[in-house]
Amino acid sequence: MMPKTTPSLLRRKQPQPTITSLHLPFDLVEEEILCRLPVKHLLRLRCVCKPCNSLISSDSNFANKHLRLSSANYDRHHLILSSPEFVLFHSPISSFFRSANITMSIYSLRESLNKKILYANRASTCDGIICFKIDNSSALLCNPSIRKFKILPLISFSDQGYFQTLYTLYTLVCFTNKYKIIAVYTSSLKKEVHVHTLGTDYWRRIQDYPGPNFILRARSGTFVNDSVNWLTRESDSCAQYIVSLDLEKELYQKLSLPVFDVHFTTSCVTTLGTLRGCLSLFCYRDMFCDVWIMKEYGNQKSWTKLLTVPPMRDCHYYSCSEVFYISKDDQVLMEVMKSGYFTLVVYDSINNIFKIPNFQNYAMTPDVYVESLISPL
Repeated sequence: MMPKTTPSLLRRKQPQPTITSLHLPFDLVEEEILCRLPVKHLLRLRCVCKPCNSLISSDSNFANKHLRLSSANYDRHHLILSSPEFVLFHSPISSFFRSANITMSIYSLRESLNKKILYANRASTCDGIICFKIDNSSALLCNPSIRKFKILPLISFSDQGYFQTLYTLYTLVCFTNKYKIIAVYTSSLKKEVHVHTLGTDYWRRIQDYPGPNFILRARSGTFVNDSVNWLTRESDSCAQYIVSLDLEKELYQKLSLPVFDVHFTTSCVTTLGTLRGCLSLFCYRDMFCDVWIMKEYGNQKSWTKLLTVPPMRDCHYYSCSEVFYISKDDQVLMEVMKSGYFTLVVYDSINNIFKIPNFQNYAMTPDVYVESLISPL
């Protein structure tokens, strides 16, 4: 007679399934499982086997597919707050909409960087990579999801040291499957534009930013539809425009702002950005905030007002400065100022309710990025 086997013994004898014990084709694992996982889980799986490590660490096709899926996943979009001392606080944007109690993850670049680099300011983001401005001639790239960074080569400007330097604006873009940094160097007489392609060791000068009578806002450009866009105003008339650089032709064009409901004056605060994949414009005037998007890029008649944010009832809140994100159910994550401090606020436009997350009164630069495996190296 065969000895009796209890169910508990059977449970102990059966090994737990793993990636290698499932006997699935590795291509199927890659297509249907791994590319859908969060970055933090993928980083742990690198030590499972050599194929996993190679796929996650060095396969650009896998990284690009993972990025596409992450970009479409609401929970993979993060708000990041960066301090000048290279300390990064970040949390999924969905957590701001779901709860007022926010837990921020912390990542510090300070110990990894050259001690000579004392501080930097966040410039722009693209595909999970953040570009930091070190000074008017240098910048660095960092992907906080995989904790890799790269210091870019120095820029040599034609009139450096001769004319007064005002500032340099850096914008990170992805064009023709290559990552590029557009640097606009503003001196007292002109605005030089230089381009660096990731993987090279030099900067290339292109056509200067147009018109000496244009005053360029001291913000990074907005990348959308293979173009970089800057909000600009004329020095004589104070009229505002968008100057757009076509990255393929390396030519500039001027785009008009939307036709506002009220007379537009210089007292209005306007900020250029991207929302829902479109060029967007945030306009603050008379305690109200209007959010516009250009539904068809380049078609100035396609400007459409998404919503208007009313004033907050608390009289201490004023001067809304920027809208960072609008969820599918029309909740708005934005930045306002309270008693001299910047504060994050969520506005539920359906129910006309304001919610204030608990992470407040920060002295850091906020931005939105999507987690990715794209390496800046």
